[in-house]
Amino acid sequence: MILEPTASAIKQAAESIRRGELVAFPTETVYGLGADAFNADAITKIYRTKGRPASNPLIVHISSVDTLSELTDALSDQQQRWIKRLAPLWPGPLSLVLPRHASVPAVVSAGHPTIAVRIPRHPVALELIRQAGTPLAAPSANRSNYVSPTCAAHVQGELGSAVSCILDGGEATVGIESTVVSLVESTPKILRLGSISKETLEQLLGTVEAPDTVARSAVALSPGMGLKHYSPRTPLQYVDVPLATQHQRIGVIRFDNRSIPSSLTPTVVHTLSQRGDAEEVAHKLYAALRELDEAGLDLILIDRCARTGLGAAIMDRLDRAVASDR
Repeated sequence: MILEPTASAIKQAAESIRRGELVAFPTETVYGLGADAFNADAITKIYRTKGRPASNPLIVHISSVDTLSELTDALSDQQQRWIKRLAPLWPGPLSLVLPRHASVPAVVSAGHPTIAVRIPRHPVALELIRQAGTPLAAPSANRSNYVSPTCAAHVQGELGSAVSCILDGGEATVGIESTVVSLVESTPKILRLGSISKETLEQLLGTVEAPDTVARSAVALSPGMGLKHYSPRTPLQYVDVPLATQHQRIGVIRFDNRSIPSSLTPTVVHTLSQRGDAEEVAHKLYAALRELDEAGLDLILIDRCARTGLGAAIMDRLDRAVASDR
């Protein structure tokens, strides 16, 4: 059931959260599937509804930095300094991995002694958290490993009656998931790329380790790090990779208005940005993947962009989307 985010609808959704039910809600990144972060049974419903592996931790959403004390345990002086330095980025698409308080069910963090926390920027999300009176554990509101939803209709089409209600806050403005940064070791580490770049983080924190320098053992502290993720059901590959077989119906997603290779005769071409603007590409990417996935194609070919700034996060998502299941 999709609801306009009126005061009464948000109140209804908050009551559902308190009853241990699941509510889908908008954030600036993607739509989240929310439950009371202190209710282990409700958290288990999230995993079951998504078909999500129990080894994949969730991010907990709060409305104020003051709530951190309820979720985290024994923050060091250094961790507190880092959090203060990152204050300009909250609310926003930034998740921080910190020591988890014992009162938070371990299932939230896939059994790890840490917890990922963020303050979303979307006013509907913030009001829902305030009305519910509890932090919300919330991964993306879709089946595990599929393309994340960026509007209420995506959630309705995929999860339907599995959720109590869906608050419709319009299209997600960012369009890809938050940057995740671990603050549990001596140097901050990016565990998942997002719209907040390494360069921005370094301006506030100093040295920050990039994902390719993070040890494999740390990857499980963050969601969205599986080799195969963000994937449509239709086979997907980069447009510049030679085709292994002939395909009758091909769709192409391109990032700007450059010409299509002459060897291709696509059935449909979807251009994300006439100027190749990275923010516009990120904003429209998941919706385009979903649209072409429903178009009865044999193959989807997708563009590439420079791995700098936001482009690094876009390519991170696509590398996982085109990866084989092996």
